[in-house]
Amino acid sequence: MAGRLRFMLVVLILLFAVVSVCGIPSKKKISWGRIKKINKKGPYIGLITVYPPEEKAFFSTGAFKSDSRYPFLDLSGRRFRVGRIYDRKVIYVRCGIGLVNAGAATQQMLDLFDITGIIHFGIAGNMNNSMSIGDVSIPKQFANTGLWDWLNQNGIVDYPKNVAEMKIGGYNVPQGDATNLLGKIGFRHEQFFSEGNAAARLFWAEVSQDWLQLAASLEGMELEKCVNSSLCLPKKPKLVAGLKGSTSNSFLDNAAYRDFLSQTFEVSTTDMESSAVVMTCLSNGFRVIVIRGMSDLAGSQSGENPIHTFGSLAALNTVKVVLQFIKNIPLDVFAS
Repeated sequence: MAGRLRFMLVVLILLFAVVSVCGIPSKKKISWGRIKKINKKGPYIGLITVYPPEEKAFFSTGAFKSDSRYPFLDLSGRRFRVGRIYDRKVIYVRCGIGLVNAGAATQQMLDLFDITGIIHFGIAGNMNNSMSIGDVSIPKQFANTGLWDWLNQNGIVDYPKNVAEMKIGGYNVPQGDATNLLGKIGFRHEQFFSEGNAAARLFWAEVSQDWLQLAASLEGMELEKCVNSSLCLPKKPKLVAGLKGSTSNSFLDNAAYRDFLSQTFEVSTTDMESSAVVMTCLSNGFRVIVIRGMSDLAGSQSGENPIHTFGSLAALNTVKVVLQFIKNIPLDVFAS
């Protein structure tokens, strides 16, 4: 009787194993196999950019050398490219525009691959009057300025110590009556989740200090001034580390709102992804840094937005800084 029970138990275990394996789609089985083989060569630096012009600038330099055996992996519609830059092992992905895409791609990279830290890069709107198009900023911290309570004119924010308010009526033209049916916006804190901790209130998400110090050593490096032989900036672009950045799901091309954010939060750049990348890395306990080239003036310009003219130059200068930063990362980071 005992022998028969053991036999039946073995049969059930084998059936369960067969059902479990058969229940995994073949593509996923292949992906997991390749991921394991890729990770054996890790750890890697994760590189995340946003949209095609930034990707074009990145690959145009020729600095990225694909892994000959596993050059890429397609997952959930994104292509993760595996290779090296200056003998540093990297995995690159283009996340797509917006906070959701940025957060999802970052979490996917951290969950699936052996990553030691993430460099997020791309172009951004310039909100700092002391800086110019073509300059590159490596901010020390980011705020999600798209997280609001939108209230009526007499509404009260129902949480303590709100960060700031913007009364829409204060921007009426002509000025006078400050009443406006759009009311006012109260800016919210994030809920920051990290392993082993309850959700905490957070407005400024800070990049990794050791990488920020490494980035600061790059200030003074040579950046490109000209798009082509007939189109150049009036002065040489510069790199500045340690400013503040803002992120929201809105593309900012409005002078009044630009000035409000700049004066209220003292931010120098605006983009649509960075805070999501930084928050996701911090929640998971990974190094992160953001490098953004200034492609336009976020609405303070007269006429057409210059992103169409100088966006490619801003992307190229950003990539130059990214490559130099990677070159300066100590090799012992990859031994961990």
